[in-house]
Amino acid sequence: MSSKFRSGKKWLSVFSVLIMVIAFGAVNADAGKIKMKFSHQNNVFDADQLLAETFKKIIEAKSNGEIKVTIYPGTLTNSEEEAIEFIKSGTLDISANSGGHIAGFYEDIQFLQLPYLFKSPEHYNVARQSGVVKQILKEVGDATGLIALGIYSDCNGFGIASTKPINSIEDAKGIKLRCMQNPLFIDVYNAFGFTVTPTDWGELYTSLQTGLVNANDLGCYCQYIFKLKEVVNSFAVLQQMWTQKILMMAPKTWAKLSPEQQELVRTVAREAIELTDAWQYTKEREFVEVAKKEGLTVTYPDTAPFKKASEKVYAKWFKDHPKWKTWYNEIQYLDPGARMPDASK
Repeated sequence: MSSKFRSGKKWLSVFSVLIMVIAFGAVNADAGKIKMKFSHQNNVFDADQLLAETFKKIIEAKSNGEIKVTIYPGTLTNSEEEAIEFIKSGTLDISANSGGHIAGFYEDIQFLQLPYLFKSPEHYNVARQSGVVKQILKEVGDATGLIALGIYSDCNGFGIASTKPINSIEDAKGIKLRCMQNPLFIDVYNAFGFTVTPTDWGELYTSLQTGLVNANDLGCYCQYIFKLKEVVNSFAVLQQMWTQKILMMAPKTWAKLSPEQQELVRTVAREAIELTDAWQYTKEREFVEVAKKEGLTVTYPDTAPFKKASEKVYAKWFKDHPKWKTWYNEIQYLDPGARMPDASK
């Protein structure tokens, strides 16, 4: 065997070892990272996607790449109930789940979705940091066995989109409204005079198109991102509910984190939520104006009769959940508009 061949073979062996070392090192480096699957049920234009992208960007930067996040918009699960089960099993690491769906595990979450509980975005933002909300989040975690990272606004409840204008509470009579099949939601809309009609979310477009239902309770922006504005022509701004979503994490994933990483995850979740809520309020106002320009009818009914109709909903649910009355008083005290004096007087 020639010396050149032996030398070449030697270098080939050395090269092969180096490749193995580099590859093994890369695998080990990657294995040391914490990988998270972040799932939500909506499309990439929804606030859930912004929340996920913001969380991913900040957590990866602040963890120096030790935590990696992959986002799955509306693809990994068929329902929010299934997503919760996937989180429990550790198949998913983080998921955004509607408060209405969590009610099956923890009924008191519905307190936050009482009609006209929050008076403004400012009121909601202050109340979200309150002891009441912190207690509710803890109890959500206890009831579901999951880690509740935070709470943020859903697009439900900003108004009523319909196939005919709603100028007053009287106009609600006879309108078949699709809403989440949640007992509180049903009570609220029945009190307003709507005929609540069950329709699967995936069939809402065709149900509006065929007249099976005449209205839904999603925000104006949601009418656009889900193409529903093609089958409705009116939007009534009522601000009747501030429905919520809860950002949940799998306990198995949480256990993998160091105490410092756990604190980082909570901090980043809070930052992502604050940005997402601010963006969502802005988008809602923006698309109300878009709707006007495009010829949709936008109305601003007097909300006093709707608030009056809500009183029997409060009476029923306060009777069944006595602590809600105390919670309600605490939340109302936090309304900046109610507690601050008018400097112009």
